[in-house]
Amino acid sequence: MQSSIPSQYLLILVSLAADRDHSIKALCEGTTLTLDSLQHLGARVDEVDADRVIANTLKLIPEPALGLILGQHLNLGAHAIIGQAFLACSDLLEVLQLLDQYAPLLIGSRTQLSVYEDIARDRIGVTLELEGAAETMPFTYQAIFSGIQKTTSDLLDSKSLDWEIDLPFSKPKDIAPYLGIFGDKVRFSSDKARLSCPSHFTRTPLSTSNRTLRTVYENECARLLAHLADDATCTEQTLTILNKLEGQYPQLAQIAAMFNVSTRTYRRRLQEEGTTFQALLDQTRLELAQHQLVRSDISIATIAHALGFSDTSNFRRAFIQWSGISPSKWRKSHLEKARLKNG
Repeated sequence: MQSSIPSQYLLILVSLAADRDHSIKALCEGTTLTLDSLQHLGARVDEVDADRVIANTLKLIPEPALGLILGQHLNLGAHAIIGQAFLACSDLLEVLQLLDQYAPLLIGSRTQLSVYEDIARDRIGVTLELEGAAETMPFTYQAIFSGIQKTTSDLLDSKSLDWEIDLPFSKPKDIAPYLGIFGDKVRFSSDKARLSCPSHFTRTPLSTSNRTLRTVYENECARLLAHLADDATCTEQTLTILNKLEGQYPQLAQIAAMFNVSTRTYRRRLQEEGTTFQALLDQTRLELAQHQLVRSDISIATIAHALGFSDTSNFRRAFIQWSGISPSKWRKSHLEKARLKNG
């Protein structure tokens, strides 16, 4: 998968540098980037070039909190189609799950973002793991966490979400910029990078919620994510889309439209790779069903609904067709194997 970020993020950084009388030529030294290339609609920037621009900027603007400043300029419009998908979500938990699913579209594939839940402390948040140049890592942590704080606060129209943040770098001399954005629960030199808020904030309904629009926007996000894997086969790109649209499975014609080809061409490409759309859909549904069946606290009826089945009996018949046994027998067998393995 290509490792790239949206050009609009760098455009905002360029704007911040211009406000300090620095030219884009100086910022883009060592790359082939220009203002025109960055302004192209839908343009993306390879992360190697992005790192170079960031490194150049930090040399020209030695502000320890520059990443925090950039993050606060990332409003919903800066996130393009994913920003629209965020607005259409039901609550903040859906926003975080969407961010988890489509993080590569926003922060590149080298950066690993995951949603986590601390049940004991009743908090939900995200963790970050970065790859790349050490000199730009503090900036990147700052920008991503500050951007998440800005986005979620805008969605809930509230700046005070009782944030807690852990950062894996040394405490700077001036922590006031951190306190101004995240509050007083800021920790440095941590073993992991985390940002969290109380769980009840994530269940607050969003006034902009729209289930129909969310499906439209998420379909486009899935298409864009599959497009990043330009060296992947049609089968691999289809599986990427189906896995990302968990429980919202498009029809064959919709998938073909995402690839900008006719249904006939799409069928032929899959046939040449030795598969069919129905086989890939069945594979995706089986894997999701098995993933959920390992949890004994999720009812089979709930799993059936999550996979798009109108009733449990239809799901049961399909599962037997896919795996050879019923979902209840599969669950019982898996739990028994796990019990024996754990002694």
